[in-house]
Amino acid sequence: MTFKKKLSFVLPVFNEEANLLQVYQNLLDTIATLLKKYNYEILFIDDGSTDYSWNIICTLSEQNSNVRGIRFSRNF
Repeated sequence: MTFKKKLSFVLPVFNEEANLLQVYQNLLDTIATLLKKYNYEILFIDDGSTDYSWNIICTLSEQNSNVRGIRFSRNF
């Protein structure tokens, strides 16, 4: 059995609701070229956003099991 290496993409987020979906889609397009050799995970780190960034991260994680979010209660 052959095991693939895993790539982790860690993305800090602070009030990025306007950009999150585009960044996510661009990242998926890049990842698609690597899937033969690698598994992946995308970690969004919400650093206390006050907009809808966290809601978008939650939706993306529900749609894609390779996406996870971590939320800080305030901006650090």
